[in-house]
Amino acid sequence: MKTSLTTPVNSNQTTQTSQLIPTSPTSVENPSTWMRDGYSPTEIILAVAILTSLSIGGIASVIVAITGLIKSLVPVMVSSTREKKE
Repeated sequence: MKTSLTTPVNSNQTTQTSQLIPTSPTSVENPSTWMRDGYSPTEIILAVAILTSLSIGGIASVIVAITGLIKSLVPVMVSSTREKKE
């Protein structure tokens, strides 16, 4: 037994054409306007990077200062507690 799959042919086929619709141009501001008004993306990225590095540097200097203070105070505190015991 032999079966075959056939599809009917439509003789009334039409061809559809598509038309390209031109897009409206997007308004991009002039980079000189960004610089003049102070909201340039590059300017903002640089400002954030500088502020971040300054804050990290500030935090690091506070940690170094506290470490130095602890290093200088611990021997004094240890020697004073030893003197009190004797």
